[in-house]
Amino acid sequence: MPERCALIITADDFGYSARYDEGIVEAADAGAVDSVSVMVNRNRLDPEPLLETGVETGLHLELPLELTEGERASAREREAALRALAEQLEAFEAAIGHPPAYLDGHRHCHAQAGLAAAVAREARQRGLPVRSIDAAHRRILRREGAATPDRLIGRYSEEAEAALPVELQPVVDGEGELPTGVTEWMVHPGHADPESGSGYDRAREEDLDLLLSLCLLPALRGARVTHVAVFG
Repeated sequence: MPERCALIITADDFGYSARYDEGIVEAADAGAVDSVSVMVNRNRLDPEPLLETGVETGLHLELPLELTEGERASAREREAALRALAEQLEAFEAAIGHPPAYLDGHRHCHAQAGLAAAVAREARQRGLPVRSIDAAHRRILRREGAATPDRLIGRYSEEAEAALPVELQPVVDGEGELPTGVTEWMVHPGHADPESGSGYDRAREEDLDLLLSLCLLPALRGARVTHVAVFG
């Protein structure tokens, strides 16, 4: 893991909603994000506008709720999750034209207790870096030999936190630096779509506006990398 301060800005949920996709493409086209996580289980997926931006793309794994709603996945649920992962990796390559550069999960399903180690082993075999959601998950990934950033920042709900993570505020203000190592900033840019059913709908415009306002900031831009650049 590099000792320098590096930042990967990852936009989640491409494929969730046409309006969200429009905002993600806008952010990618402006150079405001370094990678985009793609959902391949949605029938309306149109990857062409995203591919035209040239942004790095990864798989945003989706699993049925019944596989993730318990405290710990059973052996049967683990097998079903790995089948879903294999199917979505294949669908990703068919839609995007190449394998994903990394792996993460919708609502962090890839980190579910009982699934995390199995997903990590599969990712290691395929040479895919994996998003780690906290220190415990990071230990599992590294124990299994899967590459992962040193920390994840970003808000999980539109009510609880400010759009700009506290870890980045000193950098934006010119009063501090990024933490040492690789930081992944998870964001959800997009245009509002109340019909989407997402509980994070209203905040997507705010995330998009913030990203566009920061994309040329030298203090952040100089530290930004992709998954492939760090782990490839």
